[in-house]
Amino acid sequence: MNPELEALIKAFIAAHEGDLRRQPVLMSRYEALMEAALKTTPGVSREVFTQGIRRRARAFVKAQSHPPILPP
Repeated sequence: MNPELEALIKAFIAAHEGDLRRQPVLMSRYEALMEAALKTTPGVSREVFTQGIRRRARAFVKAQSHPPILPP
């Protein structure tokens, strides 16, 4: 996975599921990463990009919560 995309996904997860006391800081970090990503993808609206990040974040969390299955 692209390191910038991974950082954005982790920032999204932290901002939406993290400590409520730190939420303003976490949300500002997410917003800064989002702005940087939007500058590199012209023609993509903020809404479409955010929907994609939400989908990738759900998949990322799901992949992290299930350990890989090892063959017997």
